[in-house]
Amino acid sequence: MSLAALRASLRRGPAVSPFLMLGDPTPDLSVELARTAVEAGAGMLEIGFPYSDPAADGPAIQAATGRALAGGTSTQRGFELLRRIAESCSGIPLNLLVYGNLVHRIGYDRFADTVTQAGASTLLAPDIPLEEAAPLRRACRRAGLGHVELAGPLTPGPRLQRLARGSSFVYLAGFQGVTGVRHGGFAAVLRRVTEVAESADVPVCLGFGISSRDQIVRAFGAGARIAVVGSHLARAVGTLYGAPADAERLVAGYRSAVLRLTSNR
Repeated sequence: MSLAALRASLRRGPAVSPFLMLGDPTPDLSVELARTAVEAGAGMLEIGFPYSDPAADGPAIQAATGRALAGGTSTQRGFELLRRIAESCSGIPLNLLVYGNLVHRIGYDRFADTVTQAGASTLLAPDIPLEEAAPLRRACRRAGLGHVELAGPLTPGPRLQRLARGSSFVYLAGFQGVTGVRHGGFAAVLRRVTEVAESADVPVCLGFGISSRDQIVRAFGAGARIAVVGSHLARAVGTLYGAPADAERLVAGYRSAVLRLTSNR
């Protein structure tokens, strides 16, 4: 999906964005789960490339990475899975979360070209800081791929303005630290969402800690345009799937979990 189409999608309304790890729990099922999420109302998907040494991932996402790597999902195979997801989820923006070492090893230009051709809309490399991001920004711009910067609850205003400049959207981590479901403290997160939405001239995506429809509705009310749910759904995958015989149960359970996040009822 093109960057222009992403912008058009966000103009139509805010999007619930499940996070899926390529290859989790198996390569074929990761594609099926992406299709299931869209059928259940997801307006965007965040797609992770499995990486053995993540910096921003909590226990649930680390477990998803372990399952994907154990199942044989490499970066090269991830490109194929990304293409399959884009083909089966036509019109849905795909934001990639990829650690910098994977991009650096392949080469910024080659990586950006490859994922754009595979159907990605945007790219976030959370461990490449703003001060070192210029080469990746240029590669993304040349490939027609949106670049996304990560901000935190303590990011000062001037730096936030620099992060937003040239970004397709600002990915705001609602809580300091790694990904994972949190309980309590969400009022402060909402205040931060409003601050960022009012100061940045690009859409705000909220992630880290979201696990319920109520949180999503409140985040949208505070000014977020995208709400990412990762650890909550990754934990569901680990709970529902243990062997090939569990595939049908996994898909049905995952559909129900996403519906609970997207349904207005």
